[in-house]
Amino acid sequence: MKIWILLFLIMAAIYDYRDFKIPNKLNGAGALITLVLARVSGMKAADMMIGVLVVLISCGLLFYIGCLGGGDVKLLMVCAISIGRAMPRFLILSFICNGIYAVIFLWKRKNFHLRLFRLFQYVTKCKDNKRLLMYETENGDLMKDEMIHFSFGILAAYMICLLGGGL
Repeated sequence: MKIWILLFLIMAAIYDYRDFKIPNKLNGAGALITLVLARVSGMKAADMMIGVLVVLISCGLLFYIGCLGGGDVKLLMVCAISIGRAMPRFLILSFICNGIYAVIFLWKRKNFHLRLFRLFQYVTKCKDNKRLLMYETENGDLMKDEMIHFSFGILAAYMICLLGGGL
């Protein structure tokens, strides 16, 4: 099952890089195949459900405010089927990997300070409005060239877990 998830994540990262979108068909097929493989390998349904709920609750909020794409959330849910109760640790690792990726991305583009300033403005606006708002760029629209491919960090986290003996 580990090889399957690795191949699935590689396919998703390729789609994400090429189209800036992870197709629903890929996530749907991935979920179905992972579910079958998890059941065959003896994984308990409760463990799978806990993993998926962790993603739904924690990443659903990030999707709502525009910080995460729907395909990324579904990609994490497919991973959660096979990871189960260890999903919180995996999520933390994937966010760390994506944080490192984002810093490198912004540093390379020479707009790290600008993005940090925009983040501060966003947090201040949310605090003033006493609610979460949509996170937008300066122009008010979400520009693809200013966003990272979140699937890369998910793939990196999975590879770290495989190489480190986790999962």
